Amino acid sequence: MVKKISAFFLTLLPMLIWTQQDTQIAFFKKHLQLYNPAATGLENQMILSSTIRSQWSDVKGAPNVQLFNLSIPEGEKRLGYGALLMMDKTFIEHQTRLFASFSYRLPIGEKNSFYLGVQGGGNHMNLNFNDLNLAHKDDGKLENLTRFYPNIGVGVYYKMEKGFFSFSAPMLFGHKNKKNNEAISPSPLDDPHLYLSVGIRYPAFAENWKYIVYTLVRWVDNAPISSVINAGLAYQKSELLFIYHHNSGLGVSALFDNGGPISVGYAYQFSTFDLLSKLHYGNHELTQRIRFNNKKIESKELDADEKSKDKLSMN
Repeated sequence: MVKKISAFFLTLLPMLIWTQQDTQIAFFKKHLQLYNPAATGLENQMILSSTIRSQWSDVKGAPNVQLFNLSIPEGEKRLGYGALLMMDKTFIEHQTRLFASFSYRLPIGEKNSFYLGVQGGGNHMNLNFNDLNLAHKDDGKLENLTRFYPNIGVGVYYKMEKGFFSFSAPMLFGHKNKKNNEAISPSPLDDPHLYLSVGIRYPAFAENWKYIVYTLVRWVDNAPISSVINAGLAYQKSELLFIYHHNSGLGVSALFDNGGPISVGYAYQFSTFDLLSKLHYGNHELTQRIRFNNKKIESKELDADEKSKDKLSMN
């Protein structure tokens, strides 16, 4: 069994290292800050979100992701700021991404807002080929790598009463502009990723119920376009969604949120890709969101609104 797993990962190794695509998670709407810095400070409370994702469970060395993001709004100044930490482990590759993000809100009408976002940080990469059981460990083509790659990202986010529109490039700098097809290169080969996300919520069959649809589309050179659609029902803040990942997998997610300080969710996905579907292992994802009561921010927003109304009445 161990030999089969090793052979399987060796088959995927060039794909895992060469494409270096960003992680896509089931609860991407709750972690949109991962893909778009403009999605920072969207709510009127400080929120700490965390997710643990385990792919191909029970397979040694399978992808494992831990994600944390902090979002803090500043109502009076229309600023949002936050932080993102992601640890991604896949076979011999370990990545740690750390970014600080900032957004600026532009009110449009009474209920809509347009956000501009920027982030700065980088990705720490570690490739350890010593973990491979190779016949020729002195192969110069397989050199261990430990390096930090700085990067910046930008994005825009349009918030509406019944939905949103998001477009971003979370990491603008690529690490290498050509591939070595004759050997496995230890150098990361990231190409800039572009993300488009759209979401809608509209009334359903009864009060407090809504139909919801979230989409996330990714463009990157040297890889096919990736798209995810989450669709289902919401009762107040709780959600039950079906997940469709184009040419990749299907799944379901449930988020339990009673409006209190803590909400939790679980998602399960299985692969429809021929090679991975033979493993008969699914992907499990746990998420948690913690809201911190921030009356100061709420009062500032109310004060700002009252001041603007007073100025209009005086005029």
